Amino acid sequence: MSNNRSRIDLFRFMFEQVHDYVEGTMLGVSDEIARYQPGKPASILGQYAHLVSSEDWLVNMKAGERTPVMVAVNPGFQNPPPPVGWDEWARTEPVDLPALRSYAQAVYAATDAFLAGVDDSILDKPVDLTAVGMGIVDVTSVLMLALTNNCMHCGEI
Repeated sequence: MSNNRSRIDLFRFMFEQVHDYVEGTMLGVSDEIARYQPGKPASILGQYAHLVSSEDWLVNMKAGERTPVMVAVNPGFQNPPPPVGWDEWARTEPVDLPALRSYAQAVYAATDAFLAGVDDSILDKPVDLTAVGMGIVDVTSVLMLALTNNCMHCGEI
């Protein structure tokens, strides 16, 4: 990494790459394929909804202290996937896949807008993730968690 490139710039680049990879993986996935339930892991629909809504929660709500995107944009579901058990959620929650895809685009844009508006000083700011058993962590950890979560679940898709 060049000395004149900030860590935030690197995060923006990594999120852009991960978003492109997730959406490339989702290309051509029909509603029928998305809902196929292999058992474990969750369906494509469950994995996709989890990774998008998790990024919304982690980056926009927790790191950015902003209203989640799903409040302003139809996410394609009534109840967001839970932090664990989204395989069962995907079996029972009615989900509109085109709306979920639009929500994903809005989340990606919100993540980029957040990162474009901050500098490296935010990376050490504490964030409370006790709700998911992680205690108090810094924004760097939150961003890494969101990126890693997207990569893991994209692999399951």
